[in-house]
Amino acid sequence: MRAARYPLLLAFLAAACTNAGERLTLPSLAAGAIGVGVYFDRDGSLTLTPLDTVVSGVRVALLARSGTDTLRIAITNASGLAVFDSVPIGSYRLVIDRHALADSVGVVAGDTGVVRLLSRIDSIQSSRVVRLGYTEVSLAAARRLPAGRRVLVRGKVVAPLQDFRDSSAFLVDTSGTLRITGARPRFGGNGNNIGDSVLVLGTTGQQSGQAVLRDGLFLTYGVGLAPLPRIVTVAEALNAKEGALDATLVQLSNVVIRDTVAASPDFIVKVADPATPGVTVNVLVDQLLGAPRTLFPPGRTGTFRGVLVPQGDGTWVVKPRGPLDIILN
Repeated sequence: MRAARYPLLLAFLAAACTNAGERLTLPSLAAGAIGVGVYFDRDGSLTLTPLDTVVSGVRVALLARSGTDTLRIAITNASGLAVFDSVPIGSYRLVIDRHALADSVGVVAGDTGVVRLLSRIDSIQSSRVVRLGYTEVSLAAARRLPAGRRVLVRGKVVAPLQDFRDSSAFLVDTSGTLRITGARPRFGGNGNNIGDSVLVLGTTGQQSGQAVLRDGLFLTYGVGLAPLPRIVTVAEALNAKEGALDATLVQLSNVVIRDTVAASPDFIVKVADPATPGVTVNVLVDQLLGAPRTLFPPGRTGTFRGVLVPQGDGTWVVKPRGPLDIILN
């Protein structure tokens, strides 16, 4: 059932609110009706959009306001609607049967609070819209999930989705960091900004031996300060502190350029700490930076910031996000 069926749901809800009394002619009203519309938030926008779908076969229980006993059960039809008719005037609760939902459903919103039917033309009917959605998890929890799970994550943007040719983006929250692959804005647009608070819908997976969130759809809901980089040594960046710093924004301070290597259409700058010139880490200069390779002759020193990206062989590269991440002496 596609979202094209939703005009039926909206018409039902509108009738329940504004036209409830048109067919009622008795001056004293003893019974009313409660309608429940259920949809699945496919795009993770937290609101009803044309990308969402109605859900049939959902069991809805009608309970007394202060009780736990089920008074009646209704099941949503092909239009995602469940109707309790001939309901006596009073106060009730509606509860979705969570045990009967699919495993992919991690969020049920809209079936809390009290529904009141009053003996008035404009209050004899009531309605609710219930949103089913994917599970929302922290970045650290997303890393631990098996591949193929559809989840929502929140975080601050460390590297925007438009900074790299491969459409990757990087997030941080209080639990850790995560790389998002195949990142794109949810409703069009050109991208987002460092420090933005975002909600991302994606599928858990693995890439180059590290957890990622694939095909991330970004919804920006706030702005904020840019996250600060973690200052590390070349040796720590090389193995991301044995993987603990994967997808982390780091800074290599006052390092020396040892060499540059073509990696068309990008190129690699090999840098080392002056005290350990034999240990180098690759700084991958993305084509989108527009930086000429001639700026990085061997022996020149500078400071490099960027996110750590695994290579699949136990080593990581540093990917600067833009020209401001590279300060050459």
